[in-house]
Amino acid sequence: MEMHGDPASREAATGLRMTAEDIRARLGFSTIAMPGEEPVGARQIAMIREAGIERVEICGLHAPTHYDYHDRTQVWEIMSECRAQGVSVVAVHGPGIPYDCAYEQVRRAVVKEAVAAARVAEEMGASIFVAHFNANGLSQKTVHEMLEQLDGSSIRLTVENGSDLRDFAAFVDRIGSDRFGIVADIGHTRDEDRINPFIKKERARQTMALCGHRLLHLHLHDFLDADHYPPFDGNVQWDQIFLALQDIGYTGEIMFEAIARTSLQDTLKKTAAFPEEFVRRYGLDVE
Repeated sequence: MEMHGDPASREAATGLRMTAEDIRARLGFSTIAMPGEEPVGARQIAMIREAGIERVEICGLHAPTHYDYHDRTQVWEIMSECRAQGVSVVAVHGPGIPYDCAYEQVRRAVVKEAVAAARVAEEMGASIFVAHFNANGLSQKTVHEMLEQLDGSSIRLTVENGSDLRDFAAFVDRIGSDRFGIVADIGHTRDEDRINPFIKKERARQTMALCGHRLLHLHLHDFLDADHYPPFDGNVQWDQIFLALQDIGYTGEIMFEAIARTSLQDTLKKTAAFPEEFVRRYGLDVE
């Protein structure tokens, strides 16, 4: 197969074995890209499918205006349109609530809300529930209580990392459950120099590898002056990231959490084109 891209990229990509079809079969798009004040519904699901993407993560960070798991009409509309369009809800991002609140009464209420959101996520077909747990003792208590209340559920909880992936890997190890892992957001991480390691060719692969078996989900996007750019609009070392995913045997979704910088249509188009553009740039080492 002809190898595209510059010689350095081709050398770095040695060992890549994913075809465009392999990536597309796992490609997903988060509704975080949609306007937060507009409810997710049939129109948004249809736009994602029209772009050629068949997997979606419903973002609950802008609850209740964007997605409200208490709103049975909205939940039913999303589920119905997904069935009609052949789209799978594979993950749900939980609400931005204080999982580590020091006031016990509030923290218990948070657990109740998060469990309710996770149960609706499971009803929608999702296997991953994403949350911004801080890597501390109160969050650890919350996760344990959520896991206990969700015993028997097919949903798996994930913690979205902050600036140091090692802190969150250690947090997952302290929880010690195969129903709890990491969602690696490649825009949050920083090295000691405060630079994102995923834009460094010499650091991207080893940084992603820190997740190891704990990695259950991804939030991918490009990085330039900030994060959440559409793919190939920034400096992320995509070949190194995918080599690391192969190294650790990651089999989950290739989920993009890009935010529209020009238009939603442009972001959808660039995300949908990622599999072919990835292979065009880096080629494959077919064995």
